[in-house]
Amino acid sequence: MAGDLTNVGVLWALLSLVAAVLCCSGFYIPFWVQGHNAEGAKIHFNSFRRCGMPVTFVETPRVGDRCFRYESFKDIPSGWWQLTTIFVGFGGTVAMVIAITAMSACCISYVVQKSTAKVAGGVQLFAALMISIGVAVYPLGWGNTEMKDACGGLSSPYKLGACDLSWSIWLLVAAICILITCTFLSIFAAKVTPDTISY
Repeated sequence: MAGDLTNVGVLWALLSLVAAVLCCSGFYIPFWVQGHNAEGAKIHFNSFRRCGMPVTFVETPRVGDRCFRYESFKDIPSGWWQLTTIFVGFGGTVAMVIAITAMSACCISYVVQKSTAKVAGGVQLFAALMISIGVAVYPLGWGNTEMKDACGGLSSPYKLGACDLSWSIWLLVAAICILITCTFLSIFAAKVTPDTISY
């Protein structure tokens, strides 16, 4: 390889990419919480998208089997979900930037040095913190009307009622764990220090 990463550094770069993909997928896929409507059809939510909710098609409300974003940021039914969208979206973006940088260091010399690898690891820890905050505040919005309708009227902050956690929220949890692991791997990621670079 043309890059200046150690074997641990290559593992760090690959895991950084895996974490970023898991985070972005978990953020976008709206299967964080699953409930049912009055007819028994499944309804899914994340912080800014929903599936199976009643939507208006040419002035006729009916249940759509497709997934939709809320029309605008202010249409997200809870301020807590708006915060979740900001925190998880920002954390995922930061994780993706670090992953792209780390992967380019596998092929290009002097992209990542020992000190910059450590800084990148610190930034990954920051991204994990942002995503964690987003995931932690998401349940505070479970008392909104849409959630109550899907969860038998029993949902409230940190209580799902008749709903269940679905699979894509676990993608975010996995991304957080991998980002924390990457923070420690970044310490041993690079061979090059700034004083060994020759121009």
